[in-house]
Amino acid sequence: MFALLLYLLSTGTGEPFPPGFSDRPGTGADGIPVVIRTGLWPDFQGRHAWVEQVLLPNPDGSFTYQFARQTRATRMYHATWCGYRGLHADEAELTTSGPGTYGGWSCAATTLSPARRAAGLAHPTEPP
Repeated sequence: MFALLLYLLSTGTGEPFPPGFSDRPGTGADGIPVVIRTGLWPDFQGRHAWVEQVLLPNPDGSFTYQFARQTRATRMYHATWCGYRGLHADEAELTTSGPGTYGGWSCAATTLSPARRAAGLAHPTEPP
């Protein structure tokens, strides 16, 4: 069974992003409009690193994070974030919503999806 850890950062209210987070519009490789959210996340060495998340805007104001849509650097950060918690990056879609929510990572206790194992991809940061 999957053990899922969903980590969402929230300002707690409808307030603007905290310092170090911003959005800019973009277009995915498939032509779909996206929001590129840049933020300062912990670098696991006591400092912070810039990480970009490519998000799909939803009609209700929420955003969808798709692991496969992220840059290699973001997939590596995601995998590292989960690894520090003894878990692995979940490849499922993650929807962030609610007042003040500005980011999140989804982790699972399993290593790779069956499709990745069948394709011989050894690490979840490898492109499909």
